[in-house]
Amino acid sequence: MSVSVTSLIGLMLWAIGAVASASTFTPHHRVHIEGEGPRTIILESGFGDTLDIWQTIQPQVAANCARTFSYNRAGYLDSEPAAAARDAASIVSELRDELQRRNLNPPYVLVGHSLGGLYMQYFARNFPGEVAGLVLIDSTHWRQGLKVDSTADTPYQSRTAITLYMPLVMRRELSDSAEAGLEVNGSPSAWAIPTVVLSSTRVGPVETADQRALAVTLQNSIAADFPGARHVFVENSGHYIQRDRPAVVIDAIRDVAGCSSLNRLTPAPLPARGMP
Repeated sequence: MSVSVTSLIGLMLWAIGAVASASTFTPHHRVHIEGEGPRTIILESGFGDTLDIWQTIQPQVAANCARTFSYNRAGYLDSEPAAAARDAASIVSELRDELQRRNLNPPYVLVGHSLGGLYMQYFARNFPGEVAGLVLIDSTHWRQGLKVDSTADTPYQSRTAITLYMPLVMRRELSDSAEAGLEVNGSPSAWAIPTVVLSSTRVGPVETADQRALAVTLQNSIAADFPGARHVFVENSGHYIQRDRPAVVIDAIRDVAGCSSLNRLTPAPLPARGMP
């Protein structure tokens, strides 16, 4: 069977296009949007969490305030698989593509918890013209490189190791977290945008006094990276401040979004030796 030159050229062009499409593939995400307003509040979950982590506070943040957007990152429940690396640059790029696909335009108020806070630091420092505010909830610091423990035989118990029980996307996110940290550290200096840094004070179940002191130091360092940031050590809060002290988180987000005052946010003095 003979094939014309025109057909061969068409086939080659199709193949080139298919390769290009695969290399620029952007996954679609499971998304929950609630509320209306001139700004869109982005809720970025931490390591291993889905948008359900925001289900209690999202309606209260949105009420008479702004549009709120929570989502599952690529590879998590009901979102498409992750094709690119799980570093900050890739995850933020996918998020921005999703926002554009849904015609959700800036300005954005970025809210990031834990590892999600590291990604939002990257977003704010690299696309400051799109960002109207930033709230970091016990955010990961760029130096907190997380590692893979390929010999682990117990379920995940800390933020510094990956076990064999973790889903692939979680293993990839933590494996790439060191690169994400380097990307944040190498980003342009942050603009003076409204910023609140919320830090936990409760000692974790496997946390030593030295580890808690280091955590306080790193949280102070995060706040120092953002000019004029308001730093609050939230009393009686563990790593999930949005669960332990939801009103503090809601007030902080709404204030940065221009919806309410910070009348419930009272900075706690730095504890002696960094301990609560």
